[in-house]
Amino acid sequence: MIYKLILGELLENCYIITDNNKNCVIIDAGDGYERIMKVINENNLKINGVLLTHGHFDHCASCSKLQKDGVKIYIHKLDADKLYGEGNLANLFGFEFNKFKADVLFDEGTLKVGDFTFNVIHTPGHSKGSVCFVYKNNVFCGDTIFEAGIGRTDFYDSSLPELMDSLKKLDFYLKNDYNFFSGH
Repeated sequence: MIYKLILGELLENCYIITDNNKNCVIIDAGDGYERIMKVINENNLKINGVLLTHGHFDHCASCSKLQKDGVKIYIHKLDADKLYGEGNLANLFGFEFNKFKADVLFDEGTLKVGDFTFNVIHTPGHSKGSVCFVYKNNVFCGDTIFEAGIGRTDFYDSSLPELMDSLKKLDFYLKNDYNFFSGH
């Protein structure tokens, strides 16, 4: 099962993926720790980890609290500094952000989190470390692709040409029977 929560003032989509054993993985734990934990507690779920599609504040605002609860946070190695530096864009949008360091840095390829296995596709463009997570026939694409467009490319480490190249990497999934879950 996949739960979708729309969190924070920027209406970021957070996804909670569960299995039959009450394990779960959270993708993009935005500003809504209490709402996330309500779903976790009401369904007696065990969090195996939080996967971040990129390091912008609206996708990881609850991570420092989840990390204090003992949950491991995963991010692509090229966006790791956004979690403890200024690159998370919180200051640009006038938000406060509790800085932290991720527990696990990864690159493109297979990523195992508890009993879950994801194919990680590095999709730079919105940020240098943007990724998409493929789980079964689902693609969690963060801010790479939206329902009616693509992610912004006007930030300090974003690039429209890189994003266009990244979209080519997703062509197989777009042309086949995959469900896309965007970040907004």
